Amino acid sequence: MQSRWVWLGLVYGTVLLAQKTEPEVYSPLGKAYFARPDAAGIIARADKALFEGGEKADLLLEAARARDQFFRFSASIPLYTRGMQTFPEDVRFPRYRGHRLLSMRRFDAALADLKTAVELAPASFDVSYHLALAYYLRGDFNHAAREYGRCLALGDKPKPEYLRGIPAGWRSCYALDDDSRVALTDWAYRALRRAGKHAEAKVLLERIGESMTVRENTSYWKALLFYKGARTEEQTLGAPGNSNAPATVGYGIAVFHRLEGRLERACQLLQRIVNEENWTAFGVIGAETDLARGACAPTKK
Repeated sequence: MQSRWVWLGLVYGTVLLAQKTEPEVYSPLGKAYFARPDAAGIIARADKALFEGGEKADLLLEAARARDQFFRFSASIPLYTRGMQTFPEDVRFPRYRGHRLLSMRRFDAALADLKTAVELAPASFDVSYHLALAYYLRGDFNHAAREYGRCLALGDKPKPEYLRGIPAGWRSCYALDDDSRVALTDWAYRALRRAGKHAEAKVLLERIGESMTVRENTSYWKALLFYKGARTEEQTLGAPGNSNAPATVGYGIAVFHRLEGRLERACQLLQRIVNEENWTAFGVIGAETDLARGACAPTKK
């Protein structure tokens, strides 16, 4: 009976989503962001599997993540909430709900979830990465740098046989590969510099070089090489990467220019980034948050 009520709720939610025209969220700058259509019926199939398979953690998670594919976070977040209530020891639910609360620009709520997640799986790379990001987006750069640094510090240690709370297939902070290292290092560098710890930030760059094996996070890697002076801005902005690459690289360069006193160029990049189509990219969220907090506001004379 319980699963039947879940099924009915999901179907009703899917119908409402099909008719929904209001934005998923408004940015701190007042821009409306919308969900995407699910023409292939992926959400309906995930809901059907949940109904037929019973309210299992994996199926509940798949139904929520199906909605995430189409930026339907107002519908996925309640499913993650149900997962947290039903499976309180499963780190996946607070980790993913925290991530989607960041997408919805609800930084305080995201921080609370990710603090719960790090208690369940303290060595999880993904939890640490997103927890530190929640601190960063709140403007708490010291705590952000500390959390990024905690994960990086474990990266040179071999992975233990047992790691509490980490699901199969998840990355850990131990034995970091270069892809994971550059992602952590880029955000840690920004956080340290914004916290005024410039010398510590410079030390991080010593581990970054041309010989690294980076397959996915080339955007972070190229940005770090730019900070070191090994890449020009033109070379860095033109670096290949995923769909988030322009926002990822551009935001890093914008923050760097701002810290170096080149405010005009920083603001040009920030304004360009907030017009990117992928409104879930962390570079977009960072840029709009900085602008909303007056990063480019005229100074009073």
